[in-house]
Amino acid sequence: MTDRPNRMALIEALDIYRDAMRQFIVRSLKHIPRRNVEDCIKSALLDSQYNQFQQNLRDGRDVGDAIDIGEFSQLVKSYWREAFRDAFKPDFKPLNVLYSIADLRNEVAHPDSKDMDLDYAGDRLRDISNVLTAINEPEKSRDVEDIRDSIMPFTTPAHRFRQGGRDVYAFTLDIETLDTLLPDRVEDGMVRDANRPLTPSHARDIQQYLEKRGDWLLGTLLLGISPSAIEFRSYVDETNEYSAVGELRIHVSDASTMKMFDGQHRRRAIKDVLAELSQSPFHSDKLATLKKESLPIMLYVESDIKALRQMFADAARTRTIERNTVARFDQRDAFNLAAMEIAKESELFAGRVEMERSSVPRTSHNIIAINQLAMTLKTLEVGYSGRVSRDRNEGYMHELDSLIERCWVWADDFMPAARKEYNDLMAGEIDNSDIPKERANTMAYNASVIRIISGCYHEWLKTSEDWNALAEFLRNASLKPGVIRGSLLVQAGLVAPGGISPIAATRTARRAIDHIVKKANERK
Repeated sequence: MTDRPNRMALIEALDIYRDAMRQFIVRSLKHIPRRNVEDCIKSALLDSQYNQFQQNLRDGRDVGDAIDIGEFSQLVKSYWREAFRDAFKPDFKPLNVLYSIADLRNEVAHPDSKDMDLDYAGDRLRDISNVLTAINEPEKSRDVEDIRDSIMPFTTPAHRFRQGGRDVYAFTLDIETLDTLLPDRVEDGMVRDANRPLTPSHARDIQQYLEKRGDWLLGTLLLGISPSAIEFRSYVDETNEYSAVGELRIHVSDASTMKMFDGQHRRRAIKDVLAELSQSPFHSDKLATLKKESLPIMLYVESDIKALRQMFADAARTRTIERNTVARFDQRDAFNLAAMEIAKESELFAGRVEMERSSVPRTSHNIIAINQLAMTLKTLEVGYSGRVSRDRNEGYMHELDSLIERCWVWADDFMPAARKEYNDLMAGEIDNSDIPKERANTMAYNASVIRIISGCYHEWLKTSEDWNALAEFLRNASLKPGVIRGSLLVQAGLVAPGGISPIAATRTARRAIDHIVKKANERK
């Protein structure tokens, strides 16, 4: 992106204006009786200007291309009655505007180190567009308007206030403007920017709701934006520095800094419903009405993607959001951070952690979801039903490296020693693609079982620093699903006889852990 966008926009518009006006002037001068175009130009221009005009002709330019922008006003003034009065659209007075545009060309032809004032550039671009409309060049006029739109900020009345140390702007957008201005970077099943994975069915439900209901209701969209992308001008001198009402300007050239951290399903639904309604003439009235209706927007001045992700995680504390997304984005929880590190660097878990869903399907090549891994590491540290207070979490945050090191010992030392399945994965004897079919032979790939093993490890270390006896006991135990007796998990009461999945009850899990640890101690 150029560091002087306003000047470059004016240069581009002036080129469009110059080419269109040259054709217009030549075409108009041809209508003067008994005069050719070159004679008309010679009579209107100063000697120095005409000499340059002739030089341009000698350089191979045609008559129109040899005319300079600065000469347009002289030619129009000289032949106003004979050629131009009826050529311009009625009631348009061109001379002052043409002089102004000539002065503008001189300004941009001698660039200085600074860009041109935005409001000034916008006014001059509007002048150029008006002239092109007046000479019946509507397409070129629209081209210049598009250039103007590309640099001029979007403006809206807004209420500025402070929240969590950030400036926040509250305003509304009509649906048509919203669909043009707000970011449209959402993909099915993928985490993008600071949002959760898109669930297509949820977006379709909202789309159908908007199509069918005239009395629809959708909540506020939450976005972040870079401080450099906005300006705010208070309507009056405010004495309260934390709150004001005024005009918010969003620079369109920097609009890409906007990141949506809550509302992507509504955003997707709006995009799709507009596309759907526009396909049918029977829905033209519905489409026109919907475009004029509005949604509330909260725009937070924050460009750091990590901060936006944290804001998303903070928002999740007040409503239900996928736990795996919170685990990925919440940077204040020590066990989330440890889980992300283990998922990235551990030999056992790297490449085998589900990052997009909150649980692992039986057909998946992964063995645990990121939120499940975070809970498993918490169990490893405080026990199956142990809790981590805010103060205790702060302590873990201060000693995060030590926490991660303990998690690594469990993941890459104890786990492969405790089960052949994990050792074979790390050694490459089993490929990730083998995991789905191996689930029929072992429950070692069940996330609840992995957490139970973590709970056993925690209880064992309460009385012994050497975990090898526990690992040996677990390695020799049967974890085969669907058996009546003989499976360690059936004996521990965690799996019903003939069952293929653990019983989801905290009390049952704790009894199973106690049983396994007791049996392992008896075998020492």
